[in-house]
Amino acid sequence: MINQDKLLNWFLKNQRKLPFRENKDPYKIWISEVMLQQTRVAAMLPSYEKFILRFPNITSLAESTEEEVIQYWKGLGYYSRAINLRKGAVYLKENFNSKFPDSLEDALSVPGVGPYTARAVLSIAYNKEFAVLDGNVKRVLARYFLFKENISIPSSHKALQELADTFLNSKNPGDHNQAMMELGAMVCLQAPLCMLCPIQKGCLAFEKGKQTELPIMGKEKTKLPIELKFFFLEKDERILVVKYKHRRFFKTIFTLPFLIEGSKLPVIYEDNSEFGKYLKEKEPDVDWLKTGKHSITHHDIELQQARFLLDNKNLQTLEKILSSKVPSLEIERKWIRKEDLKLEFASSIAGKLFATESQRKIARELSFTSKLRVRNEWL
Repeated sequence: MINQDKLLNWFLKNQRKLPFRENKDPYKIWISEVMLQQTRVAAMLPSYEKFILRFPNITSLAESTEEEVIQYWKGLGYYSRAINLRKGAVYLKENFNSKFPDSLEDALSVPGVGPYTARAVLSIAYNKEFAVLDGNVKRVLARYFLFKENISIPSSHKALQELADTFLNSKNPGDHNQAMMELGAMVCLQAPLCMLCPIQKGCLAFEKGKQTELPIMGKEKTKLPIELKFFFLEKDERILVVKYKHRRFFKTIFTLPFLIEGSKLPVIYEDNSEFGKYLKEKEPDVDWLKTGKHSITHHDIELQQARFLLDNKNLQTLEKILSSKVPSLEIERKWIRKEDLKLEFASSIAGKLFATESQRKIARELSFTSKLRVRNEWL
């Protein structure tokens, strides 16, 4: 227990001051853990604070709308997490009097709550004896115990969980788990800062000079290169946004209509709906502007955008298509004001589209001013 105590003392002295650590509120811990699953602390804090301000407890989250929750999730991505949080809140309101349960079985019954989240909330909020296992903790354990297997495979996850359970400080499981995660985030990095580590003495990888060789990871899968082509379809100073659940991306939020293209595109990415065919027909008629690149877990994405001002004929055709009630292809849509687009299309990709659009607007204005100046000089 000597090193567990050293780790705990280090954490209590050096931990970052984070809003979800101010008390043991299981709701706030739950929200923070879900937000941190795909996001770094520095990036999630502004969103966390806004989210908690709007939804301070389970009841307020349960009584919100899905659309509103997604808007407050803006910038965090993976919007299914936000939707599942709301579903979980509804479930807790209906079954646990708007309280996060303190047993593992009950916690795992909450929609969207898996083993990691359940263990994290129960240990930190209720001091239950559960060890957590995230990427940071895996790295610490692999080095400390000289774990030489590929940590990316399922069998390794099981073995590492057993090591985490063995190493757990049973008297202070919540602080111990946070200490392990903090150590991985601040000291036991990919390029480890071993001289700052409170448990350096006892770390087998450090003793054998293997700390930079561990953990062993599986080779990263090659990312699929694709193009996302977004349409600004306009009528009467309003822009069309859609939500279509059969697509590969943006299933849970409103987005500008888009096409997915690529030389090695799997069949599941194809959109053979009438709306997809309509967009493909319009694609050659517009000027495409390359907007930049974006990278997510399995894709390298090139972003493009184009504007298309709809006349009455195009508008009638479009409305007819969007009114289709084919169950698997039914599309939600609405026409919004241009100034509301950032709020409706809540995505980091959207931010890149808007930035490019702003630059293009400035360029148009400068071009117009330049032409006007030349005309005046001739006059």
